[in-house]
Amino acid sequence: MAATGQTKLLDIKKYSSVGDLVKELDAEITRLKGELGELLRRLESAKAKAEVLVKLENLLSTAAGGGKLGGTEIPLGQAKAIINPTPKQEFDILVDVVRSLQNRIIALERVRKDMDPLVRLGDLDLTLEVIYENGIPSRILVKM
Repeated sequence: MAATGQTKLLDIKKYSSVGDLVKELDAEITRLKGELGELLRRLESAKAKAEVLVKLENLLSTAAGGGKLGGTEIPLGQAKAIINPTPKQEFDILVDVVRSLQNRIIALERVRKDMDPLVRLGDLDLTLEVIYENGIPSRILVKM
């Protein structure tokens, strides 16, 4: 997930027709929705584990003055490794990934819908160069 202030990932792809671009957008949206479904199943499982861990930590805190269980974070430059993540940590990470994926799907669906005027032009002899920012088309160069 890109943090605020990070450099945008730019890419450029060429298409021989509007239809080719639309097919790729549709395929990517379908793929991402499948990935989202799998993540949502994992999220439900992680939520159940996190709820059990919270209850266990509360029990330990009141009974024996215990502390937190597992989940040591080690910084690795811009990333961090989590050794034996707690269910709560895993749940929080999955929530972030799910939100990011949902936002990407929404953005792709908007771009796909916005392509309708070009699709209505039919099979004109066009070449498209699409500039992607972080996996989302941001500019479309239409060349005749």
